[in-house]
Amino acid sequence: MEELTNSKIASMLREVAAVYTIKKANLFQIRAYETAADNIEKTSIEIQDLWEEGKLDQIPGVGPSLQEHLNELFKTGKVKHWEEVKQGIPKQVFDFLDIPGVGPKTALELADLGVKNIEDLKDQIKTGELVGKGFSAKIAEKIMAGVEELSSIRSGRILLPYAFAQAQKVLDYLKTDPSIIKADVLGSLRRMVPTIGDLDFSVASNNPKKTVEHIIKMPGISRIVDQGEAKVTIALNSGLSLDFLIVASNVYGALLQHFTGSKSHNIHLRSYAQSVGLSLSEYGVKDIKTNKTKETPTEKEFYSLLGMDSPPPELREDTGEIEAGLEYKLPKLVNLQDIKGDLHLHSNFPLEPSHSPGANNIKEIVEAAKKKGYSYIGISDHSPSFTNHTPEQIVKLIKKRSEAIEQINYSIKDIRVLNLLEIDILPDGSLSVPDEGLKLLDFALAGIHSSHRMEKDKMTKRILKALANPYVKVLTHPTGRILNERSSYEADWVEVFKYTAKNNKALEINSHPNRLDLTDKLIKEAKAYGVKFVINTDSHELSQMDNMQFGVATARRGWATKEDIVNNLNLTALEKWYNN
Repeated sequence: MEELTNSKIASMLREVAAVYTIKKANLFQIRAYETAADNIEKTSIEIQDLWEEGKLDQIPGVGPSLQEHLNELFKTGKVKHWEEVKQGIPKQVFDFLDIPGVGPKTALELADLGVKNIEDLKDQIKTGELVGKGFSAKIAEKIMAGVEELSSIRSGRILLPYAFAQAQKVLDYLKTDPSIIKADVLGSLRRMVPTIGDLDFSVASNNPKKTVEHIIKMPGISRIVDQGEAKVTIALNSGLSLDFLIVASNVYGALLQHFTGSKSHNIHLRSYAQSVGLSLSEYGVKDIKTNKTKETPTEKEFYSLLGMDSPPPELREDTGEIEAGLEYKLPKLVNLQDIKGDLHLHSNFPLEPSHSPGANNIKEIVEAAKKKGYSYIGISDHSPSFTNHTPEQIVKLIKKRSEAIEQINYSIKDIRVLNLLEIDILPDGSLSVPDEGLKLLDFALAGIHSSHRMEKDKMTKRILKALANPYVKVLTHPTGRILNERSSYEADWVEVFKYTAKNNKALEINSHPNRLDLTDKLIKEAKAYGVKFVINTDSHELSQMDNMQFGVATARRGWATKEDIVNNLNLTALEKWYNN
């Protein structure tokens, strides 16, 4: 019989509540199931343990009727009444309900539109088939983000932005305990690795016992896995595992350094420390001769005892940061505050695009960009569908949008809207827009959106041919990878880097959660050839503009400085770059 965890039971209850909602049952009945699900998720005690002890009546919101159903569930593995309630509801509805942001009515609507399962849902959103059936484009875009989040959770590796958001909620909760002096994320999340496993936290506290009590009361806990005087491991309803390490503030720096990693960074660092008579641990830096340990409240103090600069967490992968730190030659990495504008934003302008349009109009995007303090933005809608339009029709549509952008620029101050497009690179390397249309733009971005599995030499020629077009300045999401879904295509990147640097082109660092492309390793390699980069969000909806921080983090992992990034230039310098 399937393991009946609190999270699983809560999910079952919510499925019944969803069916009641679809069937327009009594509102109080719906709320009873939802309340019971919430309370079961929040309790730190396994419901099955309470059942075995005959204490189901101790669960708030679980009345006699639900207690009977739970009793049947634990005895037989199913509940006859729940199965009867769900009769007549397509099975895929319950799969859709697992997608963050999808409610009962939307799930049923998807099923009624002939969507068979989550994979089919992804395909129909990507191809535009779902929107073609009358489904909202804006909702479809949000659902796609939810599907990506669900996919990453089920794979056991969470996409960086989703892990970051969850960790921020935890940190915000920890701050409400006055006994906690400071707290940080650890491990791969602190190093901003593209996908994350479990979440680990360091906590400096002046009252560890009180801190432990605070942690185990956190909302959303499914169970307490381990609880000690200075360590807590909990599991969330989402399936995530959280580890908390609690120490006094005088040794906090050593703990933070030790558990940030990476493993290879720490091994190299320990080897160096031993060569100069020191021993490293999460408690501090010990002099091997005297056997005395120096406490380190901060990481800066920890690294300074080794006679070196403190490498930013993003660099701690043993790729030269220790040598650079010892010589006090660590690069001054790019920061989010350096970004002057986002050059890859999709609007809902009726351009009849080849791929999914954005959810917002250009003026809404402009207002969002103003709030971020940007000097300029690039509206880079997908170009008009190559297969559904003649070249003349494509040019006509681009001209119409160009005029609209020109009018917007006349009416606004303090920010410039650049007239850009994301052009499809066709399998033979030609572009999906004729030069007559490209002439109407400030410049073009070009990316591969089809035929990803070409031979290496053919893919290389395809990319170089597209970049040879004088109107193309940026190669978008260069390797084509989709995290947890599709690996990078093969190309001779050295040839691409050499050509890009020589011909004043730029490679995009795409901040979208499932891309983060270029990869950090390729960024560092490209930088060595003098390549310039553009950090963009590839946003199809306003909230996605916040993902810029993750593109910046990826750039930092690739050792990129402010000078390496094109959209750190002011508008005048940017115009000089793309007109050169």
